[in-house]
Amino acid sequence: MSWGGFTAAELEWQYNARETVPEFMTHVERTVRLSDDTRACTKHSLDIRYGDGPKETMDVYLADAPGAPVHVFFHGGYWCSRDKKDYAFVARDLVAAGFTVICPNYDLCPDVTIADITDQAVQAIIHIYQNVEQFNGDRDRISISGHSAGGQIVARLASHDWHVTLNDDHPFCAIVPVSGMFDLEPIRHTSLNDKIGLDPASAADNSPMLDAVPHEVKMMVVVGGNESPEFARQSDAYAAYCERGGLHVPVYKAWGANHFTVLEELYLGTGSLFGHLKRFLQP
Repeated sequence: MSWGGFTAAELEWQYNARETVPEFMTHVERTVRLSDDTRACTKHSLDIRYGDGPKETMDVYLADAPGAPVHVFFHGGYWCSRDKKDYAFVARDLVAAGFTVICPNYDLCPDVTIADITDQAVQAIIHIYQNVEQFNGDRDRISISGHSAGGQIVARLASHDWHVTLNDDHPFCAIVPVSGMFDLEPIRHTSLNDKIGLDPASAADNSPMLDAVPHEVKMMVVVGGNESPEFARQSDAYAAYCERGGLHVPVYKAWGANHFTVLEELYLGTGSLFGHLKRFLQP
């Protein structure tokens, strides 16, 4: 047994979404096309630098009018793959609804650690917060979400001490982890760790379920209804962890959605959760 009573093969199936969804490339290719279409029809600025690292850049999809709500999306890929350009589609219908949407990149494992990626995400938020008017944005209406590894990133941002960093205890009006990983210990026992390089201490240090519970922030967790039982359990467990600390965190399951199609259910106007997301992101 490798972890939690699972065999190594069972744990790989639970946590490696490419094992769970054999046709995953079909979904990836579709959303890459959607992202190309989004760039073709949306006013945008690409590769704006927020730090010195090779990938410390972000793409901004601009609202038409100033003073708009700003939504920041962190992509997934197990901290070791994927790129912001392939997720432009999350901006399409939010921009049409009056939002500015920003998709940051970050350097990838094994060139950096997961802790380094969290630090880069903090720097991205600092840059956005300090320059929000350049992006037609309203500093009081910044929200964040992230998918898979990005779910871990935004959960860690939720517990960051922003008073020290920005002199603002609550820089976010809403936080949405999507299909996130909140306890990293099981990942350590899969092939994914070959690039991530977690040991027991770093797995614990980077697990949102071992962070301080965020306070006075609006958060909801989203997971696909057809995701593996462990992905569903992680979402439920993180919400329960926050509840024990006094923060109410509802969990929304996109029924029929897998680890990849959950994004379309949440961010596209035709999706089952888009209307709720749009309302939730407003202060």
